[in-house]
Amino acid sequence: MDYIKIGLVNRRKKSVLALGAQSKASLCFVKGDAAYLSESGGDLANLKDLKIFENRIKALKIKPEIIACDLHPEYVSTKLAKKLIAHSSWLIVKEIQHHEAHIASNIVDNTIKGNVIGIAFDGTGFGRDGNVWGGEFFIGAIKGLKRAAHLKYVPMPGGEASIREPRRMAFSYLYTSNLPILPILTRLDKDRLGLLAQMIDRGINSPLTSSMGRLFDAVAAMVGIRSEVKYEGQAAMELEKAISHQPPAISCKKRYDFKYKNEDGIIVIDWKPVIKGIVSDLQNKKTKAEISLKFHNAVCHMIKDVCVILRKKYKIIKVCMSGGVFQNRYLRENTRPLLEERGFKVYLHKRLPAHDGNIALGQAAIAAGI
Repeated sequence: MDYIKIGLVNRRKKSVLALGAQSKASLCFVKGDAAYLSESGGDLANLKDLKIFENRIKALKIKPEIIACDLHPEYVSTKLAKKLIAHSSWLIVKEIQHHEAHIASNIVDNTIKGNVIGIAFDGTGFGRDGNVWGGEFFIGAIKGLKRAAHLKYVPMPGGEASIREPRRMAFSYLYTSNLPILPILTRLDKDRLGLLAQMIDRGINSPLTSSMGRLFDAVAAMVGIRSEVKYEGQAAMELEKAISHQPPAISCKKRYDFKYKNEDGIIVIDWKPVIKGIVSDLQNKKTKAEISLKFHNAVCHMIKDVCVILRKKYKIIKVCMSGGVFQNRYLRENTRPLLEERGFKVYLHKRLPAHDGNIALGQAAIAAGI
């Protein structure tokens, strides 16, 4: 089993074993002045992958004092952490919020000192308020990250089913925005649409999410690219690919616009104007490629806008980006210059993947107090 060795600035007094997230399963242990992160792969919900993961733990010749895991109570890795401490009198479990771990992993990966603006965009992660996070901005350092901005919440009708069926998310964004249901969604029979509406109205199996990944899924479904997925990230990847069909005559500067509202000191990013713009463009027969381009540009500029707002308040110029959404090449390559032109120093992962494979390192860093 291969491990990436990552040197740490200060020697750790206590050894830590971090069990990562549910998917892209990886282990990380901190001993002395180094962290060791395993390669990622597999989903712990799969019995075969779980067995491999457990064997990796047994093969480690360390005796940790702290076990770090995700905050999500239903993650297999979280349950495994609690199982481990049940057989030990000296072990301590520290539950680490998923997106804070993403940012911490970037800080360690880039050896960043001082406070950062941390942007964690992915599909799902259990939030501190019990909702499903995934479109988050943090400020601070490893020893204290504070949520400073996030996408406006939207219901996920059917919960996990909304991940497998992006058309459910498309319906949710349209329905909660009081916008007409698009022709692409009328393939669902009226009874089913009515059921989704009732689930949202009554809060039945419809957890709230701030996930950027779910927003990408919804847009992909709205424009007719992908209504159901066979694997993680499929809809978002195909939405990005659609940009390559964009005619050169269309200005790359075109975009939709988000709006921002301060709610109790936290910036809430309103996606309704974006959804409204997409509906208008669909009604005016705009191409999938142009809509995808304008949506991607909207996200790039939103990141820049929120960072500018947060810099004014917190005087921070270092920006870390992590999470599966940042595997999107267009997003990375177009957001970075927007930020750098405004004086920000931007950090993407160097040695680690942007996806959940970096979570274990972030957990270990926070638990060890690096």
